[in-house]
Amino acid sequence: MRHAWNRLWWLVPSLLVAACGPSQESVASAEAPAEVGASTQPVLYPPPAPPSGNIVDSTAFLGPVGLNDAVQTRFTTNPQSLSFSFTVSAGAQVSLEVTHLGSSMYLDTGLFIYGPKNANGSYGTTVLAQDDDAGYGQLSKVASLTLAQGGEYLAVVSTGTGAGKQFRLALGCVNGACAQEDLFTACDLDVATRIEVCDESVVETQQVTPAQALPQCTDAQDAHNAWLSQCAVPSGQKAWCANGEAAFTSRMWPVCKDFYQRYYGAGPLPLTALEDNDAINEARATGHTFCKTGENYCDEFLWTFNVPSIAGTQATQLDWVVEGAFAALPELSSNQRVQFTRQPDLTYADFASRIAWAFPDLGQVLPQELGNGTEVPQVAHFYDDPLVAAGAHDFHNLYIVYFPVSHRTAVFWLIQHEY
Repeated sequence: MRHAWNRLWWLVPSLLVAACGPSQESVASAEAPAEVGASTQPVLYPPPAPPSGNIVDSTAFLGPVGLNDAVQTRFTTNPQSLSFSFTVSAGAQVSLEVTHLGSSMYLDTGLFIYGPKNANGSYGTTVLAQDDDAGYGQLSKVASLTLAQGGEYLAVVSTGTGAGKQFRLALGCVNGACAQEDLFTACDLDVATRIEVCDESVVETQQVTPAQALPQCTDAQDAHNAWLSQCAVPSGQKAWCANGEAAFTSRMWPVCKDFYQRYYGAGPLPLTALEDNDAINEARATGHTFCKTGENYCDEFLWTFNVPSIAGTQATQLDWVVEGAFAALPELSSNQRVQFTRQPDLTYADFASRIAWAFPDLGQVLPQELGNGTEVPQVAHFYDDPLVAAGAHDFHNLYIVYFPVSHRTAVFWLIQHEY
């Protein structure tokens, strides 16, 4: 053994040098070429700014990605930028990640966020956030991004070496306040279907009316089960799920219950008052000042409501909205001095022209603040002209303006005084 050791003593220094010396990256040999798409040095490949000034024009746009959901696709060429839109409310805090699950091995990506989309349909070219390889391996991840403005944004996933490789982009909501408010103004169609199926079952098994069956299908446990059916799923969550079960229970579920109250004949359609709107209040105040100038020409009252509806189906009937407005406002239903008679329905242009002498701004503002800009409002008109003094009448015009796509209504009561 001693002689063997003596023969190997000269190897010790070289072994020590190898153990303690600087490490070197392995170099791919001709016999073992690096996999196509692998990169030893992560590199960002941002989409170039296009002449149009809209970054989406430098990408292949593949459609939307939902909140708390994901999309999966693959790159087809090098370099390439693929883009996806997503919509959030003001103050939303989101996360975006090219996930390890669903993405090819050795893929190197870049991630860029732009927006919000402006009135001209442009996302601009300003990068709100970007990342190279904060995710798994050389995949990209933006763990938290706060978006002060609500609207539509663009996420771009790029590569310089990933042709043929697939990836999965996931969008999450960090602060539970990402879904836009209009997602809660109508009952989700799948949630509504659960209520109808339950109601039909109770009617059949207990031999009661649909109205009598309704409470057994709309209690707290039913709300919880409806939430689970749409939100506690591995994929395909509804966008409104991002705000949590409490938001669903307090905001959408009551809309569902209220709609079916009228649908099954249990009572008039309950309308829920909307929060004050500064633009509407300002337009009303301008007209009110005109009314009170000089001879006190007129008085006015204005209310705005959300209308219970089912998303993605035919609009709630205008007659139901009218019935709900009178039920919600004792000023109308219990007024002994004014007996309104319904007149032929009006177009919105007719309504706006009839109030323009005193409230021109209001006619312009209501569609902007209560509508979506393209829907056609429906207007119910009521009238009465009671005698208030010898030879003097008050002329009462009541307008119920319904925005059927946005599920909102304005009730405007204009009183002109005769002297």
